[in-house]
Amino acid sequence: MGTEQDTLPSAGVGGSGAAATSGGIAAGEKGQAAGGNIYNIDTLNVDSNPEALRWLVMKGIVPLMDMVGAPGQPWDLDFRGKEHISTLRRKLLRIKELKHPKLITVRGTLFPCALLSPGWWERDDKTKSSEPEWHNGLQKWLFYGFDLWGPSWDFSWSLKGSGTTQEQPFFIAQLGDGDEANSLPVVIPFEKAQRLRQMFAEGWGGLEVTIVGLLGHRRQFPKRGPANLDLVGGLLDYCIWLDEDTGDHRISIMRDKTDIYSGYLWKCVTPKTWFEQKPCLCIDDVYFLWEHTNFANRDAVKYNLDSLTRKEEYIQSMHGDLVLLQKSSGAVEGTPSWSTERFYDLLAGKNFDV
Repeated sequence: MGTEQDTLPSAGVGGSGAAATSGGIAAGEKGQAAGGNIYNIDTLNVDSNPEALRWLVMKGIVPLMDMVGAPGQPWDLDFRGKEHISTLRRKLLRIKELKHPKLITVRGTLFPCALLSPGWWERDDKTKSSEPEWHNGLQKWLFYGFDLWGPSWDFSWSLKGSGTTQEQPFFIAQLGDGDEANSLPVVIPFEKAQRLRQMFAEGWGGLEVTIVGLLGHRRQFPKRGPANLDLVGGLLDYCIWLDEDTGDHRISIMRDKTDIYSGYLWKCVTPKTWFEQKPCLCIDDVYFLWEHTNFANRDAVKYNLDSLTRKEEYIQSMHGDLVLLQKSSGAVEGTPSWSTERFYDLLAGKNFDV
């Protein structure tokens, strides 16, 4: 265990009942999202489109909306020692149900991204869907290879974007152990997130921390997401939730060095001809280009970014010019052509005009 370097205290801004979202706006409302995107959860309309459950969104992104408000009472506020995130994850996989939200102290690596989906080894997929009409075997592999190992997206942080106003009251991060797939979501209120943003930017991109907050299950939070999404399954049904006004809730920065924190660098692209000619785009009209890297090592990141460029050039040789639709984080070059909202719709399997 390391020594504490800094503690993020309660800042007294925002209440425990404040709603927030992964896109940077209140759930069910329109507002300004990170990077200038507009997102409204109601536009997904999964109630009228059951197949909207079929891809990444059913496992990670939109369901996080359910866990940004305070979990229901009663809360178990007794401390019972400290947990490392790896031990906590193992325990959560073995229990049937967390009876009440529990005040907990957890040690791990904090990274400003959230999982799009859990790793294949933690899934309990109950929804079967039709096979997309992939244009070629490479496109099919790039999607499934991307989805299987738990990719992440910094959709609420956008460290090189805006996302710096009180219109975005909560940020979604992950507390992990060695890899982004070995993590739990963390809901961080505005003032704490603003101090963390600067620390993330000054270092390798993540921090070794000890977090004190409420561990809750999706059933214990007010329902905010589309009804058909229900439970996601596995550990993404849990999160660690922090309140700005609760003095016990804090993030303590540790002095320990992070040797390895692995995860995806990725781009979602489409051929320019498809983008201009197709009336709508679906999951089988895009390519997911990805590299698995060690975020804690600058040379590894530089090497894998170069590899990502080579892969993009390969797809260009097949289709000509490409359009960047979205990307994993500010570490990847390029300005996305799509808003957060449109990318959500793609992941949900929803067709829409371009």
